Amino acid sequence: MKQEKLLEAMAKIISKMQSINIWIDDARINRIARIRYQKSKPRLRELIEAHKPLMRAYGALIKENHQCTSR
Repeated sequence: MKQEKLLEAMAKIISKMQSINIWIDDARINRIARIRYQKSKPRLRELIEAHKPLMRAYGALIKENHQCTSR
């Protein structure tokens, strides 16, 4: 259950980052792309900072669930 919620939250953040990157890449010329990137750079950083703790929590959860039991 917790794993599903973490994966869902991470997927939403990644989806938002991808949509911003697509919007930047859709610019007709490089100048417009640079302007779009500069406008969206703070939002991308926020999304990255929100994604980091989720990845750490997910990694800890996976490590907890897959501990070696052959001792």
